[in-house]
Amino acid sequence: MSKRFAVTAWMAVLTTVLPALAQDAEVGKEYQITIESEQDNQYTGPYGEAKIGSIFVLVPNAKKAEKYKVRISDIKPNQYTNNKQASCTFEQIGGDRKGNCLGAP
Repeated sequence: MSKRFAVTAWMAVLTTVLPALAQDAEVGKEYQITIESEQDNQYTGPYGEAKIGSIFVLVPNAKKAEKYKVRISDIKPNQYTNNKQASCTFEQIGGDRKGNCLGAP
């Protein structure tokens, strides 16, 4: 019984710690992302937001839980939020959407 508890406790710790250890996106690499939230901006319009490590990826008109394949072409700080934001191309997994991500202003 104590062995089962130890394994369960260890898994709980890993589940909490691993997201913080996620590596940042790198220019030239391809990633699969899942949209975590939807936002709307008066200047850019609606977009879905995902993160690769601490790098934000903004996909125009994307909905929460949609999956995309993205290729990172540049990473710059957003001048308004100071968050690192990726410029990239995207292709929807299981859909027909393709295009360019919203790069940092």
